[in-house]
Amino acid sequence: MLQIKFNKTLFDMHIDKTLHKIKELFENIDDSDLKQIDKECLSYIKDNLKDILEANNSKMKEYIKYFEKNFPNSIGKKDTKKEDWKRIYKILRNDIFGKEYDNWTKRTTYGAYKFVQDLNLKSCPYCNRNYTFVIDEENGKLRPEIDHFYPKSIYPFLAMSFYNLIPSCSICNHTKKEKIDLDLINPYEIKENDFKLTYTPNDINFFNIEKERYDFDSFEIDFVSANKNIETFKLKELYKQHKDIVLELLIKKAYYPKSYIEELKSFGFAEDEIYRYLLGNYKKDEDLHKRPLSKLIKDISEELELI
Repeated sequence: MLQIKFNKTLFDMHIDKTLHKIKELFENIDDSDLKQIDKECLSYIKDNLKDILEANNSKMKEYIKYFEKNFPNSIGKKDTKKEDWKRIYKILRNDIFGKEYDNWTKRTTYGAYKFVQDLNLKSCPYCNRNYTFVIDEENGKLRPEIDHFYPKSIYPFLAMSFYNLIPSCSICNHTKKEKIDLDLINPYEIKENDFKLTYTPNDINFFNIEKERYDFDSFEIDFVSANKNIETFKLKELYKQHKDIVLELLIKKAYYPKSYIEELKSFGFAEDEIYRYLLGNYKKDEDLHKRPLSKLIKDISEELELI
């Protein structure tokens, strides 16, 4: 729902540190009794390890299709019992990528806490409904969950790929779980109009206000266009629970005429300052992550021409 801003410094650090750690884990793998196809799989990963870790969403899709075609035993299957796991899958999941991910989440130097802290994302990019603060104090730690955009249980070789690690709220992470859909939009690739919110009906006459029209039954919240993320994360159903926010905006539209806003401007207030004062929200796209429901407030207030 909100785009994650790319952090080049964090990206470079993640690749450098992770590449080193995974290479160390590869050195401990005894492949002498593996099938030839499984040896080829390990060799392919070692030769392309840096590229796998750096892979953006489209490149990760390419790797998924390549592994499904050439190394199908490296792909996990839902509801498969541990005793039925294929040998190469077990190595990738337990001894290499899954092992490094577990170590990374506990590491006190560069690890999951440093990762989410440096991304500096204040609300969930999937829903923009919940805060994703990081607390790293001596008396306790707290961080958002990290969703694997492509599940590590299915694609263990992508478990530490930078663009596959998405800080998220627990609701979105648990809603998505191990769902696989190559049409989902990765938060790094989200565009503003992918998740534009609106309200219906949108023809309320603000010059002839009837108080009874301003209630929860007088309108609905909706998305301008549909996509798989809205369906997967049940965003339409969730945002229906926030009609109170839109109701407040409708009331403000009725009682804050353009002349009042122009008067505030005449006092020297910048447009962003007036926006924060009237709506308690951020206006610039790069700031929307700082507050839950900021995308909803921005889209509806723009539609209402509040600012």
